[in-house]
Amino acid sequence: MEPILQVLVGKSLEHARIEVIEEYEKQELDKAKAIYTRKREAALIQTQRLEASRQRRDDEYERRVL
Repeated sequence: MEPILQVLVGKSLEHARIEVIEEYEKQELDKAKAIYTRKREAALIQTQRLEASRQRRDDEYERRVL
């Protein structure tokens, strides 16, 4: 009876260990996704600012030419 109990306890501990590792990996992946999203949004905002600046410059040039 004791060897069966040892196997069951061992398997339960291994399963719990795997669950803890998977949860940690999920948290790390979520952190990485959040960082990536923030960087992507910042790059998009910067691109939009540059495009708006270029458009204002082009508009001003056109206005002066006319």
